Amino acid sequence: AYGEYDVYSEGEGLYEIDPLLVWDTAKNVISRANKRAGNIRIEALCTSSFGEAFVMLDESGKELAKSPIYMDKRGEAECADLVAALGAEEIMSITGHPPHPMYSICKLMWLHRHKPQLYKKAHKILFYGDYILHKLGGQYIADYSLAARSMCFDIMNKQWSDKIIEHAGLDLEIFPETKATGSIVGEILPSVASELGVNKGIKLVLGGHDQLMVAVGSGVTNVGQAVNGIGTVDCITPVFKGPRINSNMMDYSYASVPYLFDDIYVTYAFNMTGGSLLKWFRDTFAKKDKEIAQKENLEIYNILSEEIPEEPTNLFVLPHFAGSPTPNPDIHAKGAIVNLSLNTERGEIYRACMEGEAFEMKRNIEALESNNILIDELRTVGGGSKSPEWLQIRADIFGKTVTAMDFEEAGTLGTAILAGLAAGCYPSINEAANKLNQVKTSYFPNEKNGQYYSERYEKYKLLYSKLKDVR
Repeated sequence: AYGEYDVYSEGEGLYEIDPLLVWDTAKNVISRANKRAGNIRIEALCTSSFGEAFVMLDESGKELAKSPIYMDKRGEAECADLVAALGAEEIMSITGHPPHPMYSICKLMWLHRHKPQLYKKAHKILFYGDYILHKLGGQYIADYSLAARSMCFDIMNKQWSDKIIEHAGLDLEIFPETKATGSIVGEILPSVASELGVNKGIKLVLGGHDQLMVAVGSGVTNVGQAVNGIGTVDCITPVFKGPRINSNMMDYSYASVPYLFDDIYVTYAFNMTGGSLLKWFRDTFAKKDKEIAQKENLEIYNILSEEIPEEPTNLFVLPHFAGSPTPNPDIHAKGAIVNLSLNTERGEIYRACMEGEAFEMKRNIEALESNNILIDELRTVGGGSKSPEWLQIRADIFGKTVTAMDFEEAGTLGTAILAGLAAGCYPSINEAANKLNQVKTSYFPNEKNGQYYSERYEKYKLLYSKLKDVR
């Protein structure tokens, strides 16, 4: 089952979601999924969500306001003030996260300053995955991975940072209890079970940040493994031992996020325009083809793939169509297509979009390796993993074997695996993942293409700095 909710914008730079609408959507999805499954007995339920955004609740558990999300501009001055007070290095050493105004504590500081009466009513805050569990069972508990996205969670001691929260001028009491991803935190309330049409006694299990759960659902649990989730956003999530806290990680904007096991962490190396870049190409260069595909019930991307030349292109696409998050954080970065001529065909531009995105993710892989975060095995999931052409291009550019997994919605599967563990269905995460999400196809680097791409990549690395001067 699937449901959507709107993002509200009531002014320039303001972006919010309504927690009650999210909860209604979640209730609807749970009820419909249960009906489709034949109203079978549910043993456990686990949640996952995006990070940073939080819900403010009063003493009765009532939602106080809409939630600013990561791209909301509020909190920029507050982040700068916190950095001035503590220093970016100190914040990084405690939280494992380079300071950025998108994180929860910066939004909370803004609310404390600009809406003090609203802030005073807050009894607790919860992050969205934890908020849904709260609505289901009544507890106020956050998992480590979502707590880490607040920029005030001590990732090594697994507790809220008194120092950061005090300097932010906030109250420690509004932050929830924290537990590890996969922890059982209670059971569904009988009244909620009746409302949803499900059985009583369902165990409620902490999930985690969406990208972390993609790793779980892909069976990426060991040091040296990584998953490349190619959705709207293109994200590589590698697993490594011990947090990486240094100026290099901060310059690249890489965080260290607690994973499933003691002293094991993940980070997120990503570009905002993964699948959305191909969507832009489709909507810009293939409008009529899209209409025809819809009428004939065909997949538009399969049609476009037929035009892709077999050989690598001589074009460059800088895929910063929505800024650059890592490894060169720059919200003002712009995209570009370079080396066009009157002879350039549509299929070449389409392939070049795939190449450019792969080049950008190679930059991330190299930046990770410079911090001794090595990737020996790379699994792919998400909509982009359906494209054999794109995965072969990635293998050629990365110089690594790229493996497509059988189950693309790995984040959803990750929550199912943790719920299954809590219910006693599986002995371990690895065994569950290996059973439920097996390798579909492996793509090996083509030596000829790899050599060509290696030469092109050295030129690609110059694009960002060169074009930065002319934007």
